[in-house]
Amino acid sequence: MHALSASASAPAALTLSWFGTTAVLLRAGDDALMVDPFFTRPPGLWPLLRNDHIAPDEALIRKWLRKENVTRLHAVLVSHSHYDHALDAGVVARLTGAVLAGSASTANIGRGAGLDDRRIVVAAADQALRFGPFTVRFIESRHAGATGGAPTGEIAAPLTPPAHYLDYRQGGTWSILVEHADGSVLHHGSAGFMPGALQGRHADVVVLGAALVDDAESYLQQTVDAVGARTVVLTHWDDFTRPLDAPLKPMPVVVDLAPLLAALDRRAGLRVITPALARPIAVSGAR
Repeated sequence: MHALSASASAPAALTLSWFGTTAVLLRAGDDALMVDPFFTRPPGLWPLLRNDHIAPDEALIRKWLRKENVTRLHAVLVSHSHYDHALDAGVVARLTGAVLAGSASTANIGRGAGLDDRRIVVAAADQALRFGPFTVRFIESRHAGATGGAPTGEIAAPLTPPAHYLDYRQGGTWSILVEHADGSVLHHGSAGFMPGALQGRHADVVVLGAALVDDAESYLQQTVDAVGARTVVLTHWDDFTRPLDAPLKPMPVVVDLAPLLAALDRRAGLRVITPALARPIAVSGAR
């Protein structure tokens, strides 16, 4: 069986660090992007089930950015607009001088956070976007789960918090391919897929969402196998109703890692990483 390893710090031109759910920092020296930043993590399951009001915790966001020495970002990228991927995105972009890029729904989260339209990019499928030394492509995908990713639909107007959990409508789902001179990363935040969408792409590392996987073998064929990756970083397995500074625990019910791990184990030479919080993983050399 392939060993599951905690990520370890390594000197590298390009690294990725995980901050729970599908939140990832990509950093190469002074250049950095964040994908799906989500530091607030509103506590408890019952408030979610009651569809209570939530809002980004700006003090907590500042604390984590300061702790990780994140002062400037070229861009904040969002895979889809559910709260556990997008709640903090506009605030992180505002605090770091970043451009916010994603769907039209993500754009309205940014506007609700006070971003000027000059710092918002509504992505078009397969368009090459340049942010510093990074080239980014948003590739159409599908949300995982039998419901197709409820709440579905669009966020049609600027979303100013506090807002209800279910106001953070999906707005469509993307795979996000980030290319850099020292390596490439596919961020696949939700475990659905659009058949054939990633065929012919290449990524050294796949940041792979592990929640609500239906058919693990088909999922890996359409993501990891399709892009020829040799390293997989497992994400979206943790209980995001718990704070980041508490011990991370698997999300009950919606995450069953055993079938996914078994399917990964059948792939010879594939490195599978269960990441440690905020600890850099080398992307350079992951080929």
